[in-house]
Amino acid sequence: MAPRQRPRRPRGASAPGRPGEIRAAQDAVGCAFPAELVASLARHDGSGGFLLPPLHELHGTRLIVDEYHAYRRADQRRGPGERPWWEPRWVPVAQDGCGNSLFVSQEPGPSFGRVGDHAKDEGGSFSDEGAWASLGAYLASTARGLHDGVWGDYEPYVDGEGFLDWREPSEGVVADWDMGRLNRRFGFG
Repeated sequence: MAPRQRPRRPRGASAPGRPGEIRAAQDAVGCAFPAELVASLARHDGSGGFLLPPLHELHGTRLIVDEYHAYRRADQRRGPGERPWWEPRWVPVAQDGCGNSLFVSQEPGPSFGRVGDHAKDEGGSFSDEGAWASLGAYLASTARGLHDGVWGDYEPYVDGEGFLDWREPSEGVVADWDMGRLNRRFGFG
């Protein structure tokens, strides 16, 4: 980003998580968190108002526990034979504000350590893209997106209040649909 486009301040920056709070969250969820999640929480207990691409806000320790238990309760209400909605060894790490979230799988097997996408209506799934291989890979891809100016289908931008956000590159572009003018411009009229 160009210097004039840098955010003026972090939106709702979070304080570091305390080691006791992080351990208590792991105990409440019933599994150890990945080392990169523990390191992230120790730097900042959630992302405050900073959004990870495309529109996710990192959870702090309290929200990890609250969301985990809410998802487990919802999964227990599912009927026999229904696909599980939430696995006990998924650790919720971020939300989009619309009921969808990101999680890190702590299940033994091929999904261990991977970031998954949990859709409120469909349950969890995993992407084959490298950015989702681990929380560290996801955060590193976010840093690259900030540096390079693009993350997948999104670009970082500074909103009117000076805060960092993500948008599709076409947002804010005004399309000229004056067909007469377009036809003349491109030699059709």
